[in-house]
Amino acid sequence: MSEKQVEQDVVSSGASDNLGLQHGGNANVELFSTGERLWGEVVGIRPGYFLSIWLPALREGNYKRILIEDSAVTVRAKCDGCYLCGFRATVTRVMTYPYPLLYLAYPSKFEKVNLRNNKRVECFQSVILTYKDKEYKGVFRDISEGGGRISFVFRKGETMEEIKENEFVNFKFQYEEGAAMLFGVGVVRNFISCGNKISMGFKFVSFEDDSHTLLKKVIESFDI
Repeated sequence: MSEKQVEQDVVSSGASDNLGLQHGGNANVELFSTGERLWGEVVGIRPGYFLSIWLPALREGNYKRILIEDSAVTVRAKCDGCYLCGFRATVTRVMTYPYPLLYLAYPSKFEKVNLRNNKRVECFQSVILTYKDKEYKGVFRDISEGGGRISFVFRKGETMEEIKENEFVNFKFQYEEGAAMLFGVGVVRNFISCGNKISMGFKFVSFEDDSHTLLKKVIESFDI
């Protein structure tokens, strides 16, 4: 399979501009002192003043202490359009109750990187992932030729082993009854767990047989 090259156009901006962060969008917070990356969700932003991130990991381990003592972090998050926004910010407040929230000073500088040239469409496409000989049924909530976002909802007592970033996972799905099955391998870009729900960023790496051609038909069927 010949893959399209990913665009890497960088746009530098300043604090007077709107970052274009999406409320409810995923955010990756990297700790300077440990290099760990924590996943959360953008819940509040006021350009030029502050932004807040819902960060479940604050209730685990010593993350609250680390963020208070080492108050500089790097944040990466999706912006409006096909851009990844990256910047360094200063922690101004850390809360664990009633909600795990991280407050950051609005950055003075940031960069936006154009992530892809593949068109992404919203969808509701069933998919099965196979990881360590176990199958997990999920749903693509959006999809492109490069990958998509998969959601899982588990019944009480069911669970899914956490899959680390950049781990390889087999996938398969059928876009309509009677159609050929698509098979391939992908990598996990991020893994967010909240109660019985899991959200996963997924990148396609390779396809078996004519699966890549079939994928284009899947995307076209949802592009209305």
